[in-house]
Amino acid sequence: MAVISRTLFLTLLLALVAFLSASSSTSSFIAHAQPQNDNDALLQKKVSRLEAKASKNKGVIQLDSLAFEDVMAKPRNYSMVVLFTAISPEFNCVPCLNFDPEYKMVAAGWSKLANKSQLFFSILDFKAGQAIFQKFGMNSAPSVLYFPASSSISGNPSQDRYDFGKSGFQAESFAAWLHARSGVKIKVQRPFDFMGLAVKVLGTFTAVFAVIVFARKGHKIFASKYFWSTISMIIIFVMISGHMWNQIRNPPYSMPTQQGRSGFIANGFQNQFGLETQIIAVLYSLLTGASIGLIAVVPRIESPVGQRAAVWVCMGMFTFVFSILIQVFKMKNPGYPFTLMFR
Repeated sequence: MAVISRTLFLTLLLALVAFLSASSSTSSFIAHAQPQNDNDALLQKKVSRLEAKASKNKGVIQLDSLAFEDVMAKPRNYSMVVLFTAISPEFNCVPCLNFDPEYKMVAAGWSKLANKSQLFFSILDFKAGQAIFQKFGMNSAPSVLYFPASSSISGNPSQDRYDFGKSGFQAESFAAWLHARSGVKIKVQRPFDFMGLAVKVLGTFTAVFAVIVFARKGHKIFASKYFWSTISMIIIFVMISGHMWNQIRNPPYSMPTQQGRSGFIANGFQNQFGLETQIIAVLYSLLTGASIGLIAVVPRIESPVGQRAAVWVCMGMFTFVFSILIQVFKMKNPGYPFTLMFR
């Protein structure tokens, strides 16, 4: 009888321990599940808030230091693309102005996607986020960092930096770089290029006309020293005006100034516009024409009065155009102290 009582007591004791353990596990599960549900709800609200901000600005979220810390807070189930820039007029950051429309073009393409919650585009200007610039050691702009989604709560966010020197400033290159990291394929849609169409049409008519002329007088043309001299000078003008730099870096054709007018000369020796290249080529060709006139045309003029007038015209043209060229140099380097005709 005593053995049965002892066995029954031990059985009841084990059942009580098992019950208490199960109750503790259930309470712990409920306690852990409740904060998890709260975190999911807060995260969903943050995503909805980011989607609303992006939709109001064609896919771009403007950040400051506090907003940056908020959107980067972990855990987050979305990736962030942050453009660190300095487009305020006092910074005179030409590369920032060059890349800004390209970046916004990619963001606009992203805003047309069906599922936009897994990736967001943002811009942090230096004036609004100096603390963040210092935190990431940003010594130059523009700079683009990609922050992938992270489920961890602590630790510094992982990042990937876009290489402008390798990939360039074009929206297509940036979209391809982003697709390789996020898996999100964004279609870049540029506005229709009417100027490019006009150039192609004019080039086609010019080519047809050249073929007709060469078919009739090809032998005389190819045997002419003037033809090859002209071809050589055109190639020289194209090369010394910066055309090859444009083909490598793909700069914008022009940029608006602070007054809203079209800018045609980029500040600094590391930047230039497409229109600037054409202006320099024209100036060089005028200088060359004036020099050729003095060397080859003036000596053939028999009249002393006419010869003297031609000298003055060629010298005046050379001096005037060279003065403009010096002014262009001063626009790119304001510290240059010398001038010729203009102040």
